[in-house]
Amino acid sequence: MIDPSLFIHPSIAIPATSLVIAAFVLKARRRKYYRAHYAVAMAGVILTAVAIPIGLRAVFLSYARFMTWPLTLIPHLGMATISAILISIQAGLGITMLMRKKSRKSSLGLYRVHSRLGKFVAAAFVIQGLLGITVLYGILHTNITTQTGVVKTVAGGTKVLIVPGAGTLGDKGFSPNPINVKVGDTVTWTNSDNMEHTVTSGTGPSDQSNGKQFDSGLSGRTVLTAGKTFSHQFTKVGEFPYFCQIHPTLVGKVVVVS
Repeated sequence: MIDPSLFIHPSIAIPATSLVIAAFVLKARRRKYYRAHYAVAMAGVILTAVAIPIGLRAVFLSYARFMTWPLTLIPHLGMATISAILISIQAGLGITMLMRKKSRKSSLGLYRVHSRLGKFVAAAFVIQGLLGITVLYGILHTNITTQTGVVKTVAGGTKVLIVPGAGTLGDKGFSPNPINVKVGDTVTWTNSDNMEHTVTSGTGPSDQSNGKQFDSGLSGRTVLTAGKTFSHQFTKVGEFPYFCQIHPTLVGKVVVVS
């Protein structure tokens, strides 16, 4: 399942970028204080402010991971931060000049800074937009790839459900938990939550041997996105604790007897 904000963000970010660039072009062509220029610029500022939190939600609630698309996601977030700072300064200068419009001489220095800064703002938004396109492709590509993967389930095996809201439920997120199986049995985990999870052997992130016995992973065919299943056959006696790499407090245990 892809978070809806993944599609809402571009629908706001694209007009915001267009408005900022349009404001720069308007300013560059006519070196005067036009109300239309500031109206367009401020609309771009407002839409940008709305787009930023929606974009962050899209990143963290969809299945894009920093380790999956680091070459595009991290630079995009960095450029978005720079753009937000630059456009905030630009907006502040614009408002100051509007308030001092009757005294053009006193605003001349601000005008020069405002005009030069506008070039950097426009360039930053163009770069940010291009990076955003690659990030969107990466997220969608990752989801398409993982959703088409098929994990075979052994008939008659034990089933464990990852319940809705599992990320905040600790050892109650896996049901049943713990589970008792026999040597040779297969356990199948089904993710009924709308968030991605992992089933990773070990006691937690600090466990040096985590993932050595079994691991659904953060990407690939076995990744546990919404509705997906992951299976593992236990071939030896013992207790096998496991956890979610994304939500480390989400833990479970499989007890294997002869």
